Amino acid sequence: MTSSLFIAMALISWAMDPAPGPSVPFWWTAYPEADNTLLVNPAGSSWLVGSRLRVGAVFSDSTFEHFDRFTLEDKSGGLSGWWEDNQSLRRFTTSGSYQLGSSFSAGLGFTWYDPTIKNHPQDGEKFFTLGLNLRPDDHIGFGATARTSTGDIDGCYIAGLAIRPMGDETVTLTGDYRFESGIIDSRWSAGAEVRAIDGLTFRGAYSDNDLFSAGIQFDFGKASISAGAEIHEDNYLGSTAELILNEYPQPSIIDPLPDFLSYSTNQGDELPSRSFLGPRNPSFTAQMTALARGVNDSRVNGLLVDFSDYSLSGAQAEELRKIMTDYRATGKPVYAYMEYAGNGSYYAATAARAICIHKSGQLSISGFSGYTFFLREFLDKLGVYPDLMHIGKFKSASDILTEYDISEAQVEATTALLETFKSELVRGISEGRGLEPAQMSILFSQSPFAGQSMVRMGMVDTLLYRDQFEEFVEEELGYSVETMSSSFYDNLPEESSNWGFEPIVAVVVADGNIMRGESGGSLLGRTMGSETVTAMLEQAANTEGVQAIVLRINSGGGDAMASDDMHHTVENIRERMPVVVSMGSVAASGGYYMACGADAIFADRLTVTGSIGIISGKFVFGDLLERIGINVEKVEIHPSGNAGNPFEPYTEEQHERHFNAMREGYNHFVSTVAKGREMTFEEIDAIGQGRVWSGADAIEIGLIDYNGGVVDAIAHAAMLADIDDNYPEIVIFPKLSGFGSIDLMPGLSASVSETVKELADHPFLSSERPLYLAPVILVE
Repeated sequence: MTSSLFIAMALISWAMDPAPGPSVPFWWTAYPEADNTLLVNPAGSSWLVGSRLRVGAVFSDSTFEHFDRFTLEDKSGGLSGWWEDNQSLRRFTTSGSYQLGSSFSAGLGFTWYDPTIKNHPQDGEKFFTLGLNLRPDDHIGFGATARTSTGDIDGCYIAGLAIRPMGDETVTLTGDYRFESGIIDSRWSAGAEVRAIDGLTFRGAYSDNDLFSAGIQFDFGKASISAGAEIHEDNYLGSTAELILNEYPQPSIIDPLPDFLSYSTNQGDELPSRSFLGPRNPSFTAQMTALARGVNDSRVNGLLVDFSDYSLSGAQAEELRKIMTDYRATGKPVYAYMEYAGNGSYYAATAARAICIHKSGQLSISGFSGYTFFLREFLDKLGVYPDLMHIGKFKSASDILTEYDISEAQVEATTALLETFKSELVRGISEGRGLEPAQMSILFSQSPFAGQSMVRMGMVDTLLYRDQFEEFVEEELGYSVETMSSSFYDNLPEESSNWGFEPIVAVVVADGNIMRGESGGSLLGRTMGSETVTAMLEQAANTEGVQAIVLRINSGGGDAMASDDMHHTVENIRERMPVVVSMGSVAASGGYYMACGADAIFADRLTVTGSIGIISGKFVFGDLLERIGINVEKVEIHPSGNAGNPFEPYTEEQHERHFNAMREGYNHFVSTVAKGREMTFEEIDAIGQGRVWSGADAIEIGLIDYNGGVVDAIAHAAMLADIDDNYPEIVIFPKLSGFGSIDLMPGLSASVSETVKELADHPFLSSERPLYLAPVILVE
């Protein structure tokens, strides 16, 4: 027997003899992540944060012998291989693990010896290992494994305990007991792991046969080096070392994490996306929650925001601005870089300690205007008659089709919105830059501004190029700055493995025009399918550890029945846990309907909401068909005929019947809101009538509870669920899967017939389907 084989055999002798295999100095059943989870306890893979690739070698008297193993492990299990060339022996292990809830996991491993080798007693033998792990809280864990017997290999049964006195990974104490089985003696061992500083871990273990193990691990971000040695009765047996490649970076001993977060405003999509084989684009919610986590993270010292490619809405700008002010309130500096500044981008940027703009950049602050297109004359020329009805004098979404110009009611509602938007813009800029009313008047009346005039007037702090931005920041602060993106930071694990019960707030993002069926996209834009959203809500509510749900809504409305179904699901889930709504840029009409049953509603001051009303009717194509030479003849057997046919307008009787049915739908809408908001029918009807409101006004009339963004809604949901963590764990739905985006456009890839059918079924084109739909206003 060569020295290397003797070393390998000796290092595993405490636990798994007489089953030859790779050396495992720290066989901790309740804490298998300290070494190789596949070999120690296959259930331990479930606690890993990301994947690990391990490549190991054995040493004798500090002399390298040879590489002898590899392991690929992640949360679902993995594959491990070991070889001993001097004995022509190969051993392979594969395992699977499954986490049951947030505190229990189970795993099953299968090990076999290379059957092509004929000169070893273990040739072709195989066995299973069942593993269990229980971690009820942050301080204690239990583990157990059972190995089946085969040939010369006896069964082996081990139970273990792990304790974390401080409730984190700073110190971990272990104890294991191996039960007597066949020729395997009973044995106990005790161990300890200490993470002295970032990137440096010490390990030690002792068993009752006077076997002592000592180890050390150095972390360098995505790479680690782990080594262990064993001594038996003062005799050095040998050492092992492994190179570990981590999916997610660990705190490094020589290269600490960058201390500033960087964020770009070029991605304001409410849903995550990924082009084919392209990078993942996180959702707006994911980006904001990542930035918010950095406010109280001691590893993060400040924030740099790049407004060069700006794609946020006004409400999203408000949420970003709030987080920027939170950084500054904790003493962490925030710097902004811009190329061109407009209303929304400049409003958000004024929360920064300093604003830097490109030397050729401009600042343009304009007064607000609202534009609505009216298509009635165009439809008349086509020969299409929009036979549409609405309830609520402000319910103007159908006016773009039925009217030739704007109504007084729409002027009134739009003017109120614009006044709110301007008021918030003035408030934010005045507070951020310390501008007086007279200076603000100049901003609106003399815009745009360029060059040094922006600096002289106190609008920005300096002019510079993008590659000079960080240099400016370092000169301002007096020390060097290293940055990491908010997406990179969001993926950083707080600990190397999961431990204990973590209460979760789930965030379900619902974005698009509301339809029945599944979410997706069409030629008319993104759609929010009621079946998809209700399934996500139920999935979130049934996810182990979830104690509250935040429903993020960004929708101007759509199908009435679909809105009602999603509202019904919210009410059902409220019986099990708190549900809090966070409104995005718009949550109006059907978007408001699905929100009104929540425990609390948050909206930004610049959010558009309300529009409690109903639209229905049909398009009549009779004149169009006649113009192009198509004759339609009707045969009917009932005097009322088919009221929904697209060839002729409603008769007076049909119109009355349809309007009465719509009145019932409106009353149901108002009654549902009144119940959810704990108000009377008359109170809701008075502020309903299809009128849209800003978030700033909506809180005054009782349509919402708080002004704030998704981060504020998460904090409130955690409070309602009695989660006392400084920042709860967050799971966001929907999740990306596969290579493509969840925001596929089936209408663009489908056949012509499929596309026509999709458009025909769209709630905005199909006849007589009641709609909860808000008006479309282009605001500048």
